[in-house]
Amino acid sequence: MRNKIFFTILFLAAFLERTIFDLGSNYELVTTAMILAVLYLGNIQAFVLVFLIMFLSDLVIGNTNIFIFTWSGFLIPAILAHKLINKKGIVKKLASGTMAGAASVGFFFVWTNFGVWLTTTMYSKDVFGLIHSYINAIPFLRNQAVSALIFIPLGMILTEIAFSLLKNLQKQKITNRSFT
Repeated sequence: MRNKIFFTILFLAAFLERTIFDLGSNYELVTTAMILAVLYLGNIQAFVLVFLIMFLSDLVIGNTNIFIFTWSGFLIPAILAHKLINKKGIVKKLASGTMAGAASVGFFFVWTNFGVWLTTTMYSKDVFGLIHSYINAIPFLRNQAVSALIFIPLGMILTEIAFSLLKNLQKQKITNRSFT
């Protein structure tokens, strides 16, 4: 039950940020939701979560012909992030989760801007056009990196606190049952 509630909270946070409460260009919660899902739910759930967020939010906000790059820019890291994350100890979990988020942002930047260059007429189809697409996207990279570096650690801390409180409540219920 706890995992279903956590999955739902992650979904709603990222979905609502994409559709209603937009934080600004490339400030986003999809990467945070994905990393938290990998950490606390597992790879399959992280992949399903990201797919649902992207699919359902794109039904609301729409997407362009680069959607395959956008979606795979989140889905590929959802599959691979577990290889970067150390779940032993809160400090290692926090550091490796944040670094996995940063790596995901880096991959997203390289992959989606390659997609923009490849599938649109915004840039010339040579190495200079490709470089130009990356240079023009630097502000978006900055925003996405900032959101990952803030929201992933914050999300992990809040999740650890919430799960610790739940664990204590469950222990308390067991203790109370023992005395009745």
